[in-house]
Amino acid sequence: MRYILILLLSTMLFGNSYDFDEYKFVSAASTEFKKSGNISFDGNKTIITYSKPKYKQITTDGVNVSMKGSSGKVFNLKGKAQFFTNQFIMIMTKIDEIDELKSGRDFDAKKKGDTYTLTFKGEVSDQIISAEVQTKGSDVLSFKLFMKNDDTLEIVKR
Repeated sequence: MRYILILLLSTMLFGNSYDFDEYKFVSAASTEFKKSGNISFDGNKTIITYSKPKYKQITTDGVNVSMKGSSGKVFNLKGKAQFFTNQFIMIMTKIDEIDELKSGRDFDAKKKGDTYTLTFKGEVSDQIISAEVQTKGSDVLSFKLFMKNDDTLEIVKR
């Protein structure tokens, strides 16, 4: 429940958007995938819209998660898929804000130069071991998540 509150508070306080490139390395297949898109925070909603290689839009209000493909058909996630998608978006929202990096309750942060190394605690650590966040001044430039299954997910702002 606290993750939902954190997501809602973060999206209400930091209403903005940015374009990004996403690099996902799938260890089991030894393959990297690249997607490009935009994330926006609109009131109590977070909307991730992928434009390349194909259109997909993920919308969450911190509880419900829907996915819309290029056909316009909408799927509502349930169960574990809903939980993990909300968890990922919450983390993406939190580590994008420099103030959250300094005071995150769901992770321990160590800073060296312009890089924060995060070690996750609680439920989050069941899926994500750590993250590296690259900053410049008070701006987050990119972050990379290291998963328990040896997959990685990197978000680079454009």
